[in-house]
Amino acid sequence: MIRRLYPIITLCLVLAIPGIAGAIQGSIGGEMWSRWTLQTGTLPADNSTVIKQNSIALERGYVDFRTNFNKNTDARFTVDLFSTDSQKDGAGLKLKYGFVDFKNLIPIPDSKLSVGLQKVYFGSIYDWDYTLIGKAPVDEYKLASSADYGISVNGKLPSDKGEYALGLYNGEGYKNYGANLKENTRFEILANLRYKPISYLTLGGSFMTNSVGREKDLTLDLPVLTFQEQILLDFLMRLEKGPVNLTVEYLQKNAEFPNVTDGSSDYSAYGISVIPIVSLKDIISKDIEIVGRYDRWDQTDDNADKHLLNAFTAGLNYNFMHDEKSKPAMQAQLNFTQKSYDPDESGAAYQDDLKDSFTVMAQLKWRFSHKI
Repeated sequence: MIRRLYPIITLCLVLAIPGIAGAIQGSIGGEMWSRWTLQTGTLPADNSTVIKQNSIALERGYVDFRTNFNKNTDARFTVDLFSTDSQKDGAGLKLKYGFVDFKNLIPIPDSKLSVGLQKVYFGSIYDWDYTLIGKAPVDEYKLASSADYGISVNGKLPSDKGEYALGLYNGEGYKNYGANLKENTRFEILANLRYKPISYLTLGGSFMTNSVGREKDLTLDLPVLTFQEQILLDFLMRLEKGPVNLTVEYLQKNAEFPNVTDGSSDYSAYGISVIPIVSLKDIISKDIEIVGRYDRWDQTDDNADKHLLNAFTAGLNYNFMHDEKSKPAMQAQLNFTQKSYDPDESGAAYQDDLKDSFTVMAQLKWRFSHKI
């Protein structure tokens, strides 16, 4: 009974923080996503097209509290609410962020030290704003989690020419902690750099090393064959010129299994994502965006999960309410996504269009933020 009350207690604490904080300056905000999803796929029995999903859900609901202790110290605490079948009441709750930023603590200009459950500064995942409904490429193909427990140093380059980050994380994402980390004995190491040679062009690169599982079994004192070491790479180019925003991102994962002596389990995976966004605001006086995306994810070196994916997305955003800073406060989104797997470059599970899908998603997203 007490365990069932944990989500309610946590949420009450979040809402009570403004009163507890007293004279400390801060803000409270949130973001809610109500989404309709319709997905069709192939039925194995006769290769006919069937509806696999047709539902409305609260995909995400963030409650966010931020505070400034002084000019050099601030903090953020965010709770993630979501619809789920795993809970009796059809909803779940977990921590998304909980960290403190210390500015001017280290002798590097325009830098800060972040401690706690925080963003993972890899690829586009840390500044992904869901202009498209889907996840960032790094998150979509499970190279990195959007948040994790750790310590990072991040800041801006001189003359506002870009940004950098160095981080040390658990490497298990924000959903795992404590006992769930017992199989992970190595920290994740990350480096990220964004550089702007000219005002409308950004070039970036990220590097990460981590491990999956335990290298040696504690009970049998024998090597664990599933233990793997990973090197992850991401290269990004973003062009923002007038009404056009174009992002091109390249992903690479190299996985090695040191305890498999013949190297037969080692594999590499590669991907590219191209995302064009065109704003029509200056043309039709309505804040409407045309969005698109092409993904190619090639994991053909992995015999256990061999596939070559091509995914196309097209959609529209209508930002029909704005806050005092002219940022979207309420947004209607519509996305169409077609996923298909190359039968010549994919395993048996992907043959005969069995994993292919067509998905329509319509979403109402709204945000708020108020000083307290």
